[in-house]
Order: sequence, then C-alpha cells, then structure tokens
Amino acid sequence: MKTFAVHCLSRMGFGHRITNQGSDIADFEALGNNDDERLEAYLNQQLDWQNIDDSAFDAMVAGAGYVTLDKPLVQMWQDHHVNSSEPGFNRDGPAEEMERLVVARAMHSKRQLLEILADFWHNHFNVFSRDYYAQSTLTSWDRDVIRPPVNGHPRPIENPHGHMLGNFRQMLELSSKHVAMQHYLDNYINQEGSPNENYAREIIELHTLGAENYISLGDPNAVPQSNLDMPWGTVLISDKYVDDDVYAAMRMLTGWKIKDNSSSSSSNNEDTGEFFFWADWHDQFQKTILGYDWGNFEPSPDDIHRFFDILAYHPGTARHIAGKLCRRFISDNPPQTIIDAVADTFYLNRYAPNQLDLVYRTLFLSAEFKDVNNFNTKIKRPFEAMVGALRVCNSDFVPRPNESDTNTIVTFYLQRAGQRNYYWPSPDGYPEEKEFWSGGTVLVYLMRFYDWMLDRNYDNPDHIVPVMDVTLNASEQELPSHTPNNLTTFWMNRIIGYEPVGGWLGTDLHTKLRDFMRQNPSDPQQWPADFPFPDITTTSSPYIYERLRGLVKLILSTKEFLQR
Repeated sequence: MKTFAVHCLSRMGFGHRITNQGSDIADFEALGNNDDERLEAYLNQQLDWQNIDDSAFDAMVAGAGYVTLDKPLVQMWQDHHVNSSEPGFNRDGPAEEMERLVVARAMHSKRQLLEILADFWHNHFNVFSRDYYAQSTLTSWDRDVIRPPVNGHPRPIENPHGHMLGNFRQMLELSSKHVAMQHYLDNYINQEGSPNENYAREIIELHTLGAENYISLGDPNAVPQSNLDMPWGTVLISDKYVDDDVYAAMRMLTGWKIKDNSSSSSSNNEDTGEFFFWADWHDQFQKTILGYDWGNFEPSPDDIHRFFDILAYHPGTARHIAGKLCRRFISDNPPQTIIDAVADTFYLNRYAPNQLDLVYRTLFLSAEFKDVNNFNTKIKRPFEAMVGALRVCNSDFVPRPNESDTNTIVTFYLQRAGQRNYYWPSPDGYPEEKEFWSGGTVLVYLMRFYDWMLDRNYDNPDHIVPVMDVTLNASEQELPSHTPNNLTTFWMNRIIGYEPVGGWLGTDLHTKLRDFMRQNPSDPQQWPADFPFPDITTTSSPYIYERLRGLVKLILSTKEFLQR
C-alpha cells in the first residue's frame, strides 16, 4: 500500500524528489507525529508559498535566458504581436517560453502545490497556446490571471484578489478581460448586430455553472428559482440554465473587448492588447439571464459586472468547481460528501479575498482525501509522469528557451503522449478521467521518453538523468552491494517511494525486474541474483550500465509508479 506521504506528494504536487540534500518523503514525515499533523503542516507550508525559500529555482530561471516573464502585457503585445516580424520578437515567443517554464517549475520549484493548482486552473480556463493572440501573450495570461501576484505585477485595483489562491469572482472577470481568452473564444468581435456566442456559452457551460446545470431545450419560464444574496441585494435567480440564457449572455457581453486596432473608433484605435469596454458595440436593450431582468439602457458596464456576480455567486457554480477539484485530487468518482463540503466552503466564502485558499483546506484536509480507498485511484497524466520521472531520478535538466533540440524532444514526447502543455484545442481542457490516459499509445510514448531521458548524453558526464551517479553515490544502508537483487530493490524504493510489508524482495514484480537485470544476451547463463557485479561504471562495463538504464525505465513504467 502506498504510504500517506507518497500519496500526498503525488496528489499535491508532481511526486517526491530525492536529492543529495535530502528526500521530500523524509521532509514530509518530519512535519508531525501523525498523518493528520503532517498533512496540515505541509498544506500550511505550501499555501504560504511566499515564505517558501525558492531562491535556488528563481536563480535557475534567471540564468536560463527567459525574456518574456516580466514583460508587462502592453510591452509583450507590442514586441510579439505588433512587431512580431522584428528580429528577436517572434510571435510565439511567450508561448514557447511558457511550455519550457512549466516543465522547469514542476521539476524544480519547492512550491509544488502552487504548480499543481496552476495546472488545474489552466485547464479550467483553457486557452489554446497557438491561438493567434494567445501565443504572443501566454506568459501574461499565466502571470496576470492564473497565479498570485509576483515580482511587481499586482492585480488591477478593482480585482486585487483575482487569482488561483484568491477569489473566484475576481479571477473570472480577469480571465474574461485578457486578450488570450478574448481572442480564443471570439468575444473580441462580439458586437450588437453581429453577436458571437462562443464565449457566452463557455463562460456558463465550462467556467461557472457547468453542463450538469444545463437543461437542454428548456423553457426559461419553467426553470425553478431561488432567492440568492448578491452584493447589491437579494434576487430571484434560476437554479439551472437553458439556451435562452446563453443567447442573452451573448448580448450582455457585446462590447467587452480589447484594444487591438480593430475599429475606426477614436476610443479604440490603440493597439495595446489591453481590455476595453466599447459602449458603441454594447447591446443596451432588455435581457433576461437566469431569471434576472436587465431593463433597457441600464448603466454599462455595471450590467456586465452584475452578470459576472450572478454566475460566480451561484450555488451551481460552487458545485461545479467543487466537483472538478474533487475529481482532480481525490478520485474520478469522489463521494458526494466531499463535493458538498467543498461546494459549501466555496459558496459560503464567495466574497472572501482568500476564498480559494479556504476551499483547498477543506479539500485536502478532508477524510476523503486521507481515505486509503482513494489511494491509487488516479493515474498520472503524461506531463505528471514525465516530470515525476525526472524528479525522482534527480535530474538537473533545466529547460531553456534557446535550446531548441532538447526542448523540442520534450515537447515532442508530450505531444505524442497526448498532453503537450497549453495545447488542448477545445475550451474544456485536458481530460481528467483515468480511462482517457490508460491506453497503450500513452505508455509507448512514455517509455520512449524514458529511453531518451536515460540515454541523453550517456557517454559523457552531461546526463539528463544521472543513473550511474545516483547508484554509485548511494549509501551502504540503501545499497549494500551491487547485486541484481539489491540494485532492483534500491531503484524500486527510490522511484516508487515505498515498499510493501516485508519488502519488495520476493514479490512477483521484484522478481521480474531483477531477472531482467540478470540477463546477458551474449551469455546463456544469468548473473546470480545475490552475486555483486564486479564493476558497474559506464566505461568498463557498458552492459551493466545498459541493464541499469533498462531497469529504471521498467520501474518508471509500472502501475506502482504511474498510479497516484
């Protein structure tokens, strides 16, 4: 059975890491006297992300050659959209950097919960990175919408807590205003007389209420209603939505656009990529959305702000977000009890600046998260598996924007396995369900990635994964001698992170892996299981080195490693 520490580290991050300085598992175990104490201490530590010393990672990124991370949106737009034909300002530069940076963060940052939550919210508010405007602004999207404010990039005064650790209502509005979302879902062209439905449908169906609250072909006058408290009063709101609500929302969002020099209006002839409400494009006539009526010529954009309020503060939105979080972090079929608990926290704290922080505490400190019946019910998606492999093998690989060869290979295998970052074309984000990622194609490309990762520069000291160094530097307690049995046990313990009662030795899995290590194609006799190899260095015994690499690859392909 997977240990509680390994369970937490694989759900609340990208798995455990063992370095020359220590082990994530040992660090977790030292946080308290029992599992409850350790989990609460770890969660507090991770949510207090600003006080985690990540200076080594920050220095790594600073020296890696990234150039768009701190560019304000206006400068990013000018450099990579307006002037994209100029040398050094390629249009997809921000998207390329984000693809590399997300690997570096997941691999090396100590703020592991931050990274796994960013992955969740990037999928919730999915934007295809190669969309025309997104590719030139993706680092801004990540920094200015998804993540909490860092490095002198505060949120706008009207939405100071709009981020994944703050308030959902504020985050929702920021996402709606960003040029990446505006273009991806076509709201930048949504205008009275020529409306576009895309964003209106997805903000309701995916970002807030969810398809589970949709009544197909429903009569809006027949939908049950409830009194809901809004910041501006108690109002009667429909419990679910119908298509008429989407069409009215489409009209509501007219004129909610960006400055992209797309019109002749003197008020919108700037080309900055910034948000802009163009009143001339806004439909000012009567609308009914979710049972709430807006009259003719109501003040704008206040009418749109009320629309966002109704969506974000709706109990259906709380249930939808809660269900997604529970399916991501507990199981594909989470108990209704935890969905209800997370939804209650979300709804009751809907105005709080730290709403989402409180939601995560309910989620991760729940009995359902700790329940052993929910261990190993999830599977690592390709990105988690690849990054987890690099972490557990103590790789010091640093993705750099100017190293196209190595980075292209990483991207290649992620794409072939089905999960290139920010590359899911439809707005629903990458699938979460275990069945989607359990096919043979995914495993084939994972194993090919492991091959590359373990083989990269194998004949010189510049390894992506230092398999031989890790083996030779193991303590005598970890690896008493270099026998097939001991080498197999050592790498199973390291990669899987735990061992069954009585140890791995003698289990069917250990025996199969050990016998692979014993094989010698040039010799019909297998090496004795408890007899040390005379020398396992690369130069004097390449056969042993190849077997060792193969052993590591096979362990990384086991269900014991790939389950989470």
